[in-house]
Amino acid sequence: MIDRQPIPPVRRVLLYPREDGPAAFPAAAVATTILRARGVDVAVPQVAFERGLELPSSVVGVALDQPAQLADLDLVVALGGDGTLLRASRWVADLNIPVVGVNLGDLGFLSAYRRERLESALHDAVEGALRWEPRLRMTVEVHRDGELVATDKAVNDVYIKHGQIPRLLRLDTRVGDEQLAMYKADGLIVSTPLGSTAYNLAAGGPIIAPGTEVFTITAICPHSLTLRPVVVSAQNTVSVSWVGPSGESDAFLTVDGQFKIELQLGDRIVLTVCESVVRLVPSQANVFQVLATKMGWTVAPGSDSGSKSAF
Repeated sequence: MIDRQPIPPVRRVLLYPREDGPAAFPAAAVATTILRARGVDVAVPQVAFERGLELPSSVVGVALDQPAQLADLDLVVALGGDGTLLRASRWVADLNIPVVGVNLGDLGFLSAYRRERLESALHDAVEGALRWEPRLRMTVEVHRDGELVATDKAVNDVYIKHGQIPRLLRLDTRVGDEQLAMYKADGLIVSTPLGSTAYNLAAGGPIIAPGTEVFTITAICPHSLTLRPVVVSAQNTVSVSWVGPSGESDAFLTVDGQFKIELQLGDRIVLTVCESVVRLVPSQANVFQVLATKMGWTVAPGSDSGSKSAF
């Protein structure tokens, strides 16, 4: 069982609404009213104001790329879906600020609260009733001709995929000092346990329980059906080199759907476990209850009893 750490009663909260979600800005306004009535200071990303969010003058806009403006936050409340929560966590994970999600979308694997429980989420935050759990991250490096040309950190996943030219890529993949496989595929996904229910799952990869310190390596449309997903210890370094084909071909590396870089033939991507974790407030239900509800695993054929999620 994962050890859950308490979050003291909050005094300053960052509301992180989904940038283009029609429900997110009204939810941010409601959350602001609730928090200010309880004496909690509220901040939002400055970019939200620039995109039309209207809140009282007491609400402060912060620049997300300025850690000094985020350092005294007690909590981030992500208002949207899983993508919103991931974007929010990327900004604050290195500052050890916990994140709680309020799902305004459809699926919401990672969010602890549904939209109709927004007030309950904020009440729990003010009363010190929230708990966070650690979620593993990856450090991502791109090496080219012996030099480090790009670096980032992944909460969810990293994938290498062909670009506009739909040619199979040859990806030499190693775990530690050992070669795993020479993949011939449209691409390759390496995911954390948190990201196992995202692109990895859609590509046929396994669901990994939270708290498991592993990476999952899953090919995207492999040429050979024998190239199955592989789960390896996160204590191992995973490296992927784009070795072919030469000539008219292109490939891209994408991190959490947020950071993207065009690769050159011969580039090597190195993935290691990150020292800092995401401090995520999970659902009070266990992961298997969440999966069963979200995916309808316990719903009898023809039944509509699973249409109303409990989470």
